[in-house]
Amino acid sequence: MSFSKIEQFIETAIQNNELPGAVLAVANAKNVLYCKAFGMAHIEQKIPMSEHTIFDCASLTKVVATASSALLLLERGLIDLDDSISYYFPELKTMHEEVRIRHLLTHTSGFQAEIKFYNEHIAYTDVIEHIAQKTERKNVEQQVVYSDINYILLGKLIEKVSGVSLAEYAHKNIFQPIGMHNTLFNPPVQLQEKIAATEYRSYLKKHQWGEVHDENALHFGGVSGHAGLFSTAEDLAKFAQSFMKNNDSIFHEHTKQLAKMSFTEQHEEQRGLGWQLYSPPSFSGQYLQDGFGHTGFTGTSIWISDEKQLAIILLTNRVHFGRSCEIQRFRRIVHNLVALENE
Repeated sequence: MSFSKIEQFIETAIQNNELPGAVLAVANAKNVLYCKAFGMAHIEQKIPMSEHTIFDCASLTKVVATASSALLLLERGLIDLDDSISYYFPELKTMHEEVRIRHLLTHTSGFQAEIKFYNEHIAYTDVIEHIAQKTERKNVEQQVVYSDINYILLGKLIEKVSGVSLAEYAHKNIFQPIGMHNTLFNPPVQLQEKIAATEYRSYLKKHQWGEVHDENALHFGGVSGHAGLFSTAEDLAKFAQSFMKNNDSIFHEHTKQLAKMSFTEQHEEQRGLGWQLYSPPSFSGQYLQDGFGHTGFTGTSIWISDEKQLAIILLTNRVHFGRSCEIQRFRRIVHNLVALENE
């Protein structure tokens, strides 16, 4: 495979100040075929991006840590997808009994996109009680509404069932077994130089660097089911491989198939268990009209093509320059070029 066109495209985007830097990794089920860094991890500190740069994964947390933890609990007979969330949190019974675990995983619960817990000064310990009092929820399966609330609840569920924090459960049962040695919540300060900085924050009078970008996750102490995870391209490639065919994985083959099955066929947006499935317009591009993936607001993404048996990990710190970068267009073009090179 030649990546010269891809490299030229990424380097041009960086030269045009569309984004400060990126790391691209491409893998099949067994091997990482390509991994290269571009641009800067921190402009002001003049820290170049490297293949080992650690990124704030943002909503990749949902699929890498939270949904995957839920799948393992399912495999182990500790939860059922049709369990009501009120089975675990009785205070939700009055208003939200119809919400099942599968509705949370597939964003069909009817919950709104977000609640700004940080603005309302609601502690992580009080989240369930606060949601219990919220009535502005549409009927389940009425539509797909991508909602952080779903995954905040799933994080809480995993902690309730496992008896440990989401960070601890994911580390022991996912990151360690897969060999994701640079994947963690709340990275220690000594790792800061290895982390890509995110957005300039006026209240800090500097770029956020080494702490989670998402306001709710930060308010919750850095660990939440919807955001908070940090990782590298190499680690996320290993994670993507664990969901590919013919891979000796921590997940049962039936679990992989279940996770990427559409639970929202009646809707335009196709969703599996955690994963976003191909449904146009997709960030996967026009040459990968199959498969499953996820994105993160900070500029991160994973796409896995079953047809080509190819995983593309594209990590950027696009919010370093603000929020104007057309990141979906950037992702589509990179994915298109990778797909064509793989012919």
